[in-house]
Amino acid sequence: MNVLVYSGPGTSAESVRQCIDTLRRLLTPHYAIAPIGAEAIVKEPWPSTCALLCLPGGADLGYCKTLNGTGTRILKQYVRRGGKYLGICAGAYFASTDIEFEKGDLSLEVTGTRELGFFPGLCRGAAFKGFKYNSEAGARFCRLDITSKLSDIGAPDSFKSYYNGGGVFIDADRFMDQGIDVLARYRDRLDIGEEGGNAAAVGCRIGAGYAVLVGAHPEFVTGAPERLSMVQGGENGLAGEWELNEEQRLMFMSALLKHLGLKSNNSTKLTSPPLSDLHLSGLNPGEVTGLLRILRDLRSPGEDEATFVTIEAETTTFLFGGQCIAPPKSVTENSAGDDSTTIYIKTYENDPPPDEKTPYFSILTYIQHLRNYRDQSRKTLSYGSPLLYGELMTSTNSIIDKNFKLLQKLPSGFTVVATKQTAARGRGSNPWISPLGGLVFSVVVRHNIKHAIKAPAVFIQYLVALSVVKSIKSYDKGYDKMPVYIKWPNDIYVKATRNTLDKSDNRDDFFKIGGVLVNANFAGDEFLLVIGCGINVTNAVPTTSLKILAESIDPPLPAYEHEKLLAKIMVTFELHYARFLDEGFQAFEQEYYQHWLHGNQVVNIEDSSNPRARIQGISMDDGMLVVSELDEHDMRTGKEFKLQADGNSFDFFNGLLRKKK
Repeated sequence: MNVLVYSGPGTSAESVRQCIDTLRRLLTPHYAIAPIGAEAIVKEPWPSTCALLCLPGGADLGYCKTLNGTGTRILKQYVRRGGKYLGICAGAYFASTDIEFEKGDLSLEVTGTRELGFFPGLCRGAAFKGFKYNSEAGARFCRLDITSKLSDIGAPDSFKSYYNGGGVFIDADRFMDQGIDVLARYRDRLDIGEEGGNAAAVGCRIGAGYAVLVGAHPEFVTGAPERLSMVQGGENGLAGEWELNEEQRLMFMSALLKHLGLKSNNSTKLTSPPLSDLHLSGLNPGEVTGLLRILRDLRSPGEDEATFVTIEAETTTFLFGGQCIAPPKSVTENSAGDDSTTIYIKTYENDPPPDEKTPYFSILTYIQHLRNYRDQSRKTLSYGSPLLYGELMTSTNSIIDKNFKLLQKLPSGFTVVATKQTAARGRGSNPWISPLGGLVFSVVVRHNIKHAIKAPAVFIQYLVALSVVKSIKSYDKGYDKMPVYIKWPNDIYVKATRNTLDKSDNRDDFFKIGGVLVNANFAGDEFLLVIGCGINVTNAVPTTSLKILAESIDPPLPAYEHEKLLAKIMVTFELHYARFLDEGFQAFEQEYYQHWLHGNQVVNIEDSSNPRARIQGISMDDGMLVVSELDEHDMRTGKEFKLQADGNSFDFFNGLLRKKK
């Protein structure tokens, strides 16, 4: 489900950014698009979850220096075993058998043989003169004519692509019997002559896999104002036609991805959707009023207290106003793509907003379920309210975690919910796909440092995962049959037969349907934790969902309701957290193991000696994974390892643990 864009030595930062942006536009929600560095390509188990690896523009020699040897061996093996490769400009040179770049120009010349060799011939460039490194001096818009291989699946007959130093695939038509397809040709007259043809993009069959190499830069947004001003001119100008051309560019890229076997959403819209207004409400009268009283301490000097409470935080300006107060026009036009913006929050100090205001999430229904679960617990509980809901926001985690000025004033249990996110986050730099139908939320927990000995903060991620799984399985009568599990340290998986997703394949397999992300800040004597969670509830992509799994149970179970499931999780987690503070994680250890995937699992640890080891469990001292080394007879040697989540790479389904150096 991952589409990875190489971002290591040799790449152009702008090429990486443009590539990621275009791929996210066209491949969301089917795939997660993320950068990957050179060390990760060599040392991480990325191929098992990678639908496409892209090497963008930059400098081919940098790729050779970093990836030749082990890296290219791994790339070749990945593609030959069925993987997909997209090489753009420098990434295309790097994947050709031979290259000639500016031959005869001693200041620019690069020639030689390349190890990947996906294209069996020569890639010669630059196709058009004037190239200079780190410059737009030789950049232009070139017309590409598209062949039927792509036009038959939605590509335009031609369009203008941004170009800066790419090559021509010499005599590509002569390699048809070696599995080479010409996908696009340069229409403009080439500065290197017409001998050898004018192939601008080729497809290469490599074993069970496929590689597409492109000399131009179709991943670049051609209409960016700064690019038009630097590159436009004469017959290559796009000032009057860029909007139509941009749509054609996206059609080409969509067809290219389909040709590679990926699912494209065909999105050719040129503007991002606006972020929605947010709605702040509470379970009990007075909760929102009390919170606003605290937040007024942060309001801007001289602000009229009767209208808005304005908080200028680190990346976002929050504008709190009553439900009947219209926000300024400038606020309603914010783009969902903005990292720094002004967000309007409608406050409801008595009753929650009516369902017509929040059609995808009934806050009234959620509050009713939250109240019922609290009453059943017979405890005084507070998590899950106040609730901040938005139909579309960037990220439920980022909106709080990146705005410390707001975070430090929020109470434990403050919860943020979104129907869709534009910039959802996973662990590290990983994105999290957030399509319609998922339950995505974040909750604030103020964890006092006095609990550090008995209840270390590292265990809270495990506690959240356990609470989610238990809530799913205790949702109602019959749901205990749901095969839902914890994959250490923070993922939620289900076991399902593939025929629920693909009628031609009825094997049992595991599918990721959720994950937990905990971000920590420290202030005074408290850890300010922002705990984010995403669960596929009714959405079938990118993997599967609770709805599909519930329908496969005998007898079929009704679909989960987002509001009821969230209320259940909030109450379950708060009860668990209170016990955790008193008794530590030992109180949950055995129950946690009942729900995880790794009981007695034997894995290989990749280090200098490559020992086999059996997973024992989690260290109750520091939360690390404990494994015992095995001898050739799978007997314990007495040697144990401790592995932490952010210091290792895990590929449990292939029986592999890797220790980072």
